[in-house]
Amino acid sequence: MTEPSAYGSAGVGFIDGEYSPMAELRLPVTDMGFQLSDMCYDAVHVRNGAFFRLEDHLDRWERSLAARRYDTLGHGRDAVAEVLHRCVARAGLRDAMVTFIATRGTPASGHKDLRSCKNRLIAWALPYYGIVPDEELERGCDIIVAQTIRIPSEAVDPTVKNFGRLDFVRAVFEAYDRDARYAVLLDRDGLVAEGRGWNIFALTGGVLVSPDAGALEGITRKTVYELSERLNIEARAGRITATDLRAADEVFLTSTAGGIMPVRRVDDTAIGNGEPGPVTLRLKDMYWDLHDDPAYATPVNYDLAEA
Repeated sequence: MTEPSAYGSAGVGFIDGEYSPMAELRLPVTDMGFQLSDMCYDAVHVRNGAFFRLEDHLDRWERSLAARRYDTLGHGRDAVAEVLHRCVARAGLRDAMVTFIATRGTPASGHKDLRSCKNRLIAWALPYYGIVPDEELERGCDIIVAQTIRIPSEAVDPTVKNFGRLDFVRAVFEAYDRDARYAVLLDRDGLVAEGRGWNIFALTGGVLVSPDAGALEGITRKTVYELSERLNIEARAGRITATDLRAADEVFLTSTAGGIMPVRRVDDTAIGNGEPGPVTLRLKDMYWDLHDDPAYATPVNYDLAEA
């Protein structure tokens, strides 16, 4: 069996107007993105040579820039899209995870006046990967409900995708201590929020519910809402408790990195019969079929590889 490549050992990145092998990408330690986690980002995937829902990701990116009070980083929407195309094309990837980041940048002096920073754009394309390994995509993954609470939305807006994730770090170590890999966090009112890099859905009595607060407005989550309508399944944002989650008929996670990912156990409780449920599997198949729909797919411009 071939050992997987180390994360970041392959691919192409972009920073300060220059493209380089991903392994050579460097961020100055004086950047407030490093020192304060003052940044936002988005991530889109490429499948069979085409971006999936690129325009939706760019829409969310622009909302995040405005919320964090960044400028255009010297790159408007079309220019950012071109950087993403060039990263994928230069890496020669047909299936990729593509990340693009805005950081506050380096301040003019040690007083660290954030108004003096020149905002920075960083991007990279890596071979595609998912949050959970392939075997767990088939059989379902096990998650825990963490004791660590989600950072309140009043402090850090969860709809702005960011790397300020120490709550998730603590929760994931809770999972490791309980022989699991993944943790879902509750908010301070005891309601389900999200996990590190994923939204969550619970199917109960034929109704699909995803948390209505404390979570990123995921593009894959949005896709599930749309696909559920095609299946005449009610899908909405709402309140979910840990008890609701454990008692659900089906549970699954959603993310750009992995798509729709079945959950077989929450804590020590089997979900349904402990196997991926029929609604989850149907939505999963429909999700990947959607990647061939021209309305959702933006072909990568591979002519930009050497341009």
